[in-house]
Amino acid sequence: MNPLQEFLTQPLSFQGLRLIRLDLPQKEQFVSGIGVRNSREALLVVWEDADGVSGYGECSCRPDPYYSDEFIDGAIMMVQQFIVPHLSEIGTLGDLMTLLGRIRGWNFTKAAIEMAALDAIQKKTKKTPLELLDITPLTEVPVGISLGLYHDLEQMKMAVSNAISTGYRRLKFKIAPSVRTEFFDAINPILVDSKVAVGFDANGSLTQDHFHVLDYFVNTYGSMIEQPFAPGRFDLLLKAKKQFPEIFVCYDEEIKSLGDVMKLHHLEVLDEVNLKPGRVGGLLKSMEIVSYCRDHRIPCWIGGMFETGIGRIHNLKMASYLPNTSAHDLSPSDRYFLEDVVQPGIQMNAGFVDIQSLDACEIQPEIIEKYTTQQHHYTS
Repeated sequence: MNPLQEFLTQPLSFQGLRLIRLDLPQKEQFVSGIGVRNSREALLVVWEDADGVSGYGECSCRPDPYYSDEFIDGAIMMVQQFIVPHLSEIGTLGDLMTLLGRIRGWNFTKAAIEMAALDAIQKKTKKTPLELLDITPLTEVPVGISLGLYHDLEQMKMAVSNAISTGYRRLKFKIAPSVRTEFFDAINPILVDSKVAVGFDANGSLTQDHFHVLDYFVNTYGSMIEQPFAPGRFDLLLKAKKQFPEIFVCYDEEIKSLGDVMKLHHLEVLDEVNLKPGRVGGLLKSMEIVSYCRDHRIPCWIGGMFETGIGRIHNLKMASYLPNTSAHDLSPSDRYFLEDVVQPGIQMNAGFVDIQSLDACEIQPEIIEKYTTQQHHYTS
């Protein structure tokens, strides 16, 4: 029996499942090619086993279908109608994975259920499937920061200067058709002097009418450009590759499975992978992608969906098994929220998060209750 199959035989009992919808106030407004956000609506999943152990997961989809085809109301309905009715039949982790595997799509939702179940298993056994990667994990994870679209140059300069002085290992800027390239002309000297790594993320917002935006960023910075076009627009990608041979494309929304990675790799258009565990269906699916990228020397890093501390800790632990990555989009708690649901919040020191420090982060029921807007509880 291979190690993963053996891990899937881990006993997993089901006593109850809770879905908790939160609305966490942000410290500041965030603007991207998708839209404007002032708070983070999140969906927590709590797996309760027969011994009273609770495992926590987080569904990272947005409240709207503008990033992916999943959204929070839909995720709740999916769990209610197609997952909860079958949980009393679960006896092992493998049983749960078989149940989730029958559902097409809905990766963020399935990942949250898997995450909560794995958390319950780890609390009882101290075992994680990440150990099966046969990689020595990092003790410190390098992290970068994602900066939104700015309409005020002085505000942008201040944000950039603060990010550099704080020690982030990479600055990733959101870009869109309306991006102010003259702002980047103004901050370029700051970036050059700092020698910090820089990247750009269009969130699939560019079309064939916006090649001038690509022209500017490719020729001015020569840095990674993440998801320039909407998923599936290979025609635009191939046109861009031909017009800008030096363009370095990182895929994000395009990748929902190992098959997507393999397809892009064989088409010779894959330069880098932003791996979001929720988007690909969970930790076990993420491990497949990490192994493939490692075997084929494809740069891969962990991206975030502005998760609470619950999802962020899971992502950071995954990131610790990617030793050759310059930075992950996993900023500390105080970057985003007035209050996080874990305390102490996730901390960063000189651009690194100490993995051992995450063990001290404890879930705060009173903070969860404070920001809860909706709750569902199901029992066996």
